[in-house]
This record gives sequence, C-alpha cells and structure tokens, in this order.
Amino acid sequence: MSAPDRFLGRADVYAQARPSYPEALGAWLAERRLLAGGVADVGAGTGLFTRLLLARGAEVHAVEPNPEMRAQLAAGLAAEVTAGRLTVHAGTSEVTGLPDKSVSLVTAAQAAHWFAPAPTVREFRRVLRPSGHVLLVWNDWRGEGTAFNAAYGEVVSHFLEEGTPDLATRVPEAELPQFLPGGFERVTFANPLTLTRARLHALAASVSYLPSPTDAAYPGMTRELDALFGAHQQDGTVTLAYRTHVFLGGLD
Repeated sequence: MSAPDRFLGRADVYAQARPSYPEALGAWLAERRLLAGGVADVGAGTGLFTRLLLARGAEVHAVEPNPEMRAQLAAGLAAEVTAGRLTVHAGTSEVTGLPDKSVSLVTAAQAAHWFAPAPTVREFRRVLRPSGHVLLVWNDWRGEGTAFNAAYGEVVSHFLEEGTPDLATRVPEAELPQFLPGGFERVTFANPLTLTRARLHALAASVSYLPSPTDAAYPGMTRELDALFGAHQQDGTVTLAYRTHVFLGGLD
C-alpha cells in the first residue's frame, strides 16, 4: 500500500488528535531568518506544521498527495488561501509541481520517512533557490521516560501491523545524510500532549500501522486504551510526553 493510501479514512482523526508543533520551534526558525523566501511544506497532511509556518509570516506552498488530508488542510486554512499566503498542491516529494528555484526552504514534518531519498533530493534541488535549506521535523513520544509513555507503548505494541519496524515513524538519524547530503544540525523541543479519552482513541487511530476506526481490531484496541486511561488519568486527561526532533541541513 502506498504512503498516501495508508492514511485514507484517517484524515479526521489525524486532524483531531495529532500534536501540533511548539512555539519555540517557530521562534527558532524566525530567528534564523529561514522563512522569508517562501516555503514548500511537503507532505503537509492536514496542515499542522503549515499553521506554524503561516503564524510566523511565511508564504507557504503546501504539497500533499492524500486527497482527504489535502481537503482538510484547504478547508481549515481557507482564509490563508484567499489572502494569498498559502497555495495547496496535489503532489509528492518526488513531483511537487512547484516551479524551479521557487522557495528558500523545504520542510517535511512527520513525513520524510515516507519519501524515497534519491528522487526526493533531486526534486528538492530543483525547487530550492541557491543556498536554500531543508528542514525535517518529527514529533515522537518514544524514548521519553514517563510511566504513561511506557504504558501507552505497551498497549499499542499489541496492535501493530505485522512487520512494522522499530522506528516506523521517522528516519533513523544514521540515514539522514541520504536526505541532507550537505550536512545538518539537530535541535529538539519538549512538546507534551494532553489527551482526553476520546483524543487518545483518535491519536491511536491516526497511526497508519495501527487499526483504523473501520478495522475489526479497533474495538479491542480502544478497550485496552480505556483501561490505560482509567489507570493514569487525572482530572479527565493524561499526558503523552512528545519531543519534537528537528534537522536543518542542505543538499550540497
């Protein structure tokens, strides 16, 4: 199944449940003056990272192959489209549909692990202006040593699709030179996510390697999540400790 197809039927829960990105990251990008020359946000999904870019004054070209997610993005950010600050494109990391040398920054948030490195780098070289940068970003709760993180990881491990790799949702750092051959720097930001019971269900359902709401295994997963929530909730919420991993680099 192709990457875009894996998220068919999940756009609603994705938009409802996935964490956004920390304001400190937006400030860091602005301080580095990385947003002034136009941004291609590739694999933009429902627009979670697009929103951070727009909030910091960037002119954004959002590229997304999944039609349901692209529709969520366009509807949720319709005012930005009307104002001319955002364009929305049906495209991929290999064929963005953007003009040559049209942006100074290419971003991919929660997306680059789906990209084929060689054709992606060729396309990014084409659309970037000289001395442009590539920013790869992932939110990840694994490796954060909290009791709830550990318990959540144990529950979802029972429902992972067979053959799911240990690091399924981001590119291992040792493999990043395939995407950033000019070298890169890494920064991280704390990004805790507060979850109600319903949002916990939606978060798990938004993961392409876990059962979607239409899958036969979904009720069993939600029962285990309910037990987990009951054991850990305080005042009706739990907190999943995410960290935002940011890699900024070049192609040459």
